[in-house]
Amino acid sequence: MSDSSVIMPLMTTLGFFCTAYLLSRWQKSKRGVRSLPLPPGPKRLPVLGNLLQLPQVQPWEEYNRMSQEFGDIMYLEALGQPIVLLNSLSRATEVYDKRGVQYSDRPHLPILGLMEMDWSFGLMPYGSEWKRHRKPFHQLVNANALPKFYPVFNEEMRVLLQSLHKTPEEFLGHMKYFFGAVIMRLSYGFDDVQTNKALIQDAEILMQAFSEAALPGRYLVNHLPVLKWVPEWFPGAAWKKHCRYIATVNYRTLYDSFESVKANLKKGVKSLYPSMAVTLLEEMPEEEGPERRDLESIARISCASGYAAGADTTVSSAVGLVHILATHPEVQKKAQQEIDSVTGGKRLPLMSDRDNLPYVSALIKELGRWYTVVPLGLAHVAAEDAEYDGYYIPKGTFVMTNAWSILHDPEVYENPMEFKPERFLKDGQIDPTVLDPYHAGAFGYGRRVCPGRALSTETLFLTAACLLSTFDISPPKDEAGRSLPMKLETLSQVIASPLPFKCDIKLRSESHAALFKA
Repeated sequence: MSDSSVIMPLMTTLGFFCTAYLLSRWQKSKRGVRSLPLPPGPKRLPVLGNLLQLPQVQPWEEYNRMSQEFGDIMYLEALGQPIVLLNSLSRATEVYDKRGVQYSDRPHLPILGLMEMDWSFGLMPYGSEWKRHRKPFHQLVNANALPKFYPVFNEEMRVLLQSLHKTPEEFLGHMKYFFGAVIMRLSYGFDDVQTNKALIQDAEILMQAFSEAALPGRYLVNHLPVLKWVPEWFPGAAWKKHCRYIATVNYRTLYDSFESVKANLKKGVKSLYPSMAVTLLEEMPEEEGPERRDLESIARISCASGYAAGADTTVSSAVGLVHILATHPEVQKKAQQEIDSVTGGKRLPLMSDRDNLPYVSALIKELGRWYTVVPLGLAHVAAEDAEYDGYYIPKGTFVMTNAWSILHDPEVYENPMEFKPERFLKDGQIDPTVLDPYHAGAFGYGRRVCPGRALSTETLFLTAACLLSTFDISPPKDEAGRSLPMKLETLSQVIASPLPFKCDIKLRSESHAALFKA
C-alpha cells in the first residue's frame, strides 16, 4: 500500500473534522450573540412594535428626550424592522469609525426602488461598487480640487447679490438658484440660466421626495414590502402614482444632462471652466465597448448624485443663515466689521480671504452646529449579527444617529441652544480644541461621510461673507415700524428644510451696490 493511499483519506478526514469544529464554534458564537439583551428602549406592541411611537414631528428632539430615559443607545422596532438610535458622539465614533466594516451599509427601502431613486452612490451598499462610484466625485470636489472652480463661485455670487438687490423678498428662490447653478456648472458645465433653472427644479422635487421616503414610519411599504404590488387604482394607493412621477423626474436627472454634455463634446463644444462630466468623459477610452459603457455609467451617477443631493442641504443651511443673521444683529455687526477690515469696503470677499476672516469662519461652524440640516442623518445598516457593548445588534438593523442631539450636547457645547460663534474662537482665531460640528455629524459619520462637505462649507463661507459685506438683514416690520418676532421652523423630514419666512434685506449703503454691479 502506497503512502499516498493512506495519507489522502487521513487528510480528508482531518479536513472534515476541522471544518465541522470551526462551523460548530461559529454557530455557538452566533447563538451566544443572539442570547445577549437588546439595547434598552420603549415597550413594544405585538407585530407593530414601536411603529405607533415613531415621532413624525421634529423626531430628533423627541428621540433626544427619550434618550434621557433609555440612554444614549436605544432600541426600537417597526413591524419587525430593528432600529437602533445613537445619541452621543462616543457611540457614533465607536460604531462608525472603529467598527465601520459592520456598519457602513445602507438600508434597502422599497419606496426608493419604486421611485427609481436607488442609483445614487450615497444609497449603494458598502463595498467595491460603492467605492468605484464615490471615488470620481470625491476626487473632483475635495478641498484640494475646489480652487479651480472659484471663478464659477464668484460669477454666480454676483448674480445672487444682484438678484437680492432687485427682489430681496424672493431670497429663498435666489438662494436655490445660486447653489443649484454652482453645482450644475461643476457637474455639467451648464451656464444657461433657463437650463439650470429647470434642472434645479427637478433636483428640488427629487430631494423633497427622498427626504420624505427615507424617514422611518413615513411610508408603510418600507416595512411591508408586499405593498409595492398594490395597483395605482387601489383605494389609498395614490402614493404609487406619485412614485411613477418621481421615477420620470429621476430619468431626466440621470440621463438627459449627461447625454447633452456627451453630444456637445463630440461636436467640440464645452464650457469655459472645467466640469465633472467633461473631465470624466475626456479620461475615457474613445472606442465604444464594455469598458467605456461601465465608465460612462459611473460618471453619469457621480454627476447626477452631486446635483441631486448637494444643493438641497446647502440651500437649507444658507436660508437658515439668513434667519440667524436677521435675529442676531450683534453677530451680523461683528462679522461686518471683520469683513470691512479685510476688504476696506472696496471689493467683495474672496475664498482667499478665509484665513483672515476667523469670525466668519466661526459663524459657519456655529451655523452647522446650531441648525442641524440633516438631524438624524441617513441610516446605516448592520451587515451581520453583532455584539456591541454587551448588547445584541441583529443583522439588518437600521442604525441611526441623532446628530441634533450630539451637536446640542451641553457637556460639549455650553448653552447649546444659544447661537454663539465665539465658542469656536480663542484669542481671535479658530480654537482647534473645540469640537468642529462638521467633523461631529453635520456631514455624516465614518466611511459614509459626505464627500461634498468641502464644497458645501466653502460656498456657505463665501455666501455669508459676500452677503454681510453688502447687505443688512433684519426682521420684518409691522405697519407701525416695529420688528415682528421670528422663529426658525423646519420640515420634519430627513432634510429639515426651513419653512418660508419673511425678513428685510437692504443694501448697507448705495455705494455697496457697486461691489457686485461691475
